[in-house]
Amino acid sequence: MKPTSVIILQNLYYIGTAIGFIIKEIFWLRIVLIIAGLCMIVRGIILQDYVIIFWMSLFAVINLVQVIRILLENKEVHIDEEILDLYKKIFSNMTSKEFMLFWKMGEERKLRKDHYICHDNVKIDEVIQIIDGTAVVKKNDKVVTHLSRGYFIAEMQYLMKENPSADVIAETDVRIIVWKHAKLKRLKETYPNLYTKFHLILSKDLTYKLKRYL
Repeated sequence: MKPTSVIILQNLYYIGTAIGFIIKEIFWLRIVLIIAGLCMIVRGIILQDYVIIFWMSLFAVINLVQVIRILLENKEVHIDEEILDLYKKIFSNMTSKEFMLFWKMGEERKLRKDHYICHDNVKIDEVIQIIDGTAVVKKNDKVVTHLSRGYFIAEMQYLMKENPSADVIAETDVRIIVWKHAKLKRLKETYPNLYTKFHLILSKDLTYKLKRYL
């Protein structure tokens, strides 16, 4: 007859496994599986069942490694004060680590006043965001709107596979950041979750503009 402690440990393992089926957050799922596995390891030690000890120890190590990976991925990183407001206002659905990874994929440029950032119906292979300065949007030489810090340019082409629908001209000296389509494609392949977050940000920006100006 099995000792009571063995029966308790085995049932704790079953309970932990059952709880695991209803936990959606992967971090806590792995924590629960580690605890449940430890119960089975202790059970194996009591019964001197080395097969159970081996496999449960292996599973516990695998889950522990994944927990550490998740903690490292979610670890807060420093965001420069200069772009902190952009992160809080526009990119807040990303972790700070994701944001800095994404930001560093971009290329900053400085443009003079009256420089054409993009031309009406002329294809470009990049998504642009204004960091400093203002730009004016014109359609058939008529002013449609003005864009300032944080606004995206040429996102419609990227999202809808259409050419820019207006001229965008630097109204003052401007500083922009540019993400090439090719880099965004690599982002989608390498960090699909991060890409999805960026895609959602662009979609919200475009929806806001359509509601405001149409």
